[in-house]
Amino acid sequence: MLELAVKGSKKYYLWVMALLGLIGIGFIVYLEQFNFGLGITGMSRDVSWGFYIAQFTFLVGVAAGGVMLVLPYYLHDYKVFGKITILGEFLAVSALVMCLTFIIADLGQPMRAFNVILHPSPQSMLFWDMIVLNGYLFLNIFVGWIVLESERNSVAPPKWIKPFIYLSVPWAFGIHTVTAFLYCGLPGRGFWLTAILAPRFLASAFAAGPAFLILLCYIIKNDKV
Repeated sequence: MLELAVKGSKKYYLWVMALLGLIGIGFIVYLEQFNFGLGITGMSRDVSWGFYIAQFTFLVGVAAGGVMLVLPYYLHDYKVFGKITILGEFLAVSALVMCLTFIIADLGQPMRAFNVILHPSPQSMLFWDMIVLNGYLFLNIFVGWIVLESERNSVAPPKWIKPFIYLSVPWAFGIHTVTAFLYCGLPGRGFWLTAILAPRFLASAFAAGPAFLILLCYIIKNDKV
């Protein structure tokens, strides 16, 4: 199915080239940050978070919002949401890949990410954030690919995939809940140090995720390339 990604009209190829150009510019700027340090971002002790973490928070919400499609389709048998659930799962995959990329960029030195794996610490919220983000990523890749193959062959998804689908529901709640707990680790930030931060994050996720998906579907429907 990946061969379909390189097929399209001239407009499609122009769009892909424009995106690749933006990626190239971003990579060049990141190399400058890698050599100079995080000081190039303007962040400091007082402003410890910036664009990286802001986008990470938003994209975690987009990824978690996919569960709002999975719940009615798989738990309530609402068939209208059939095909759009596949789009929602792969939207979650792309959002999670970007989440992990923003975290690595925010670390300054990408090698530091290996410290979480080489020296696991269950007492650290960053350790659990790694677990939930990567777990939800691989769950969506696995489930999305199987369901997409079934849809392509015009057959029902295999029954053995259902437990993984049901597992993805609480996992979706977990990625934004753990993110909220991670932010609560800064006692000097009064706005984040609150018990209702996780419900706030979940409420925004279940609004932002489906809203982003609706806009994406509208673009696909009205501008097929």
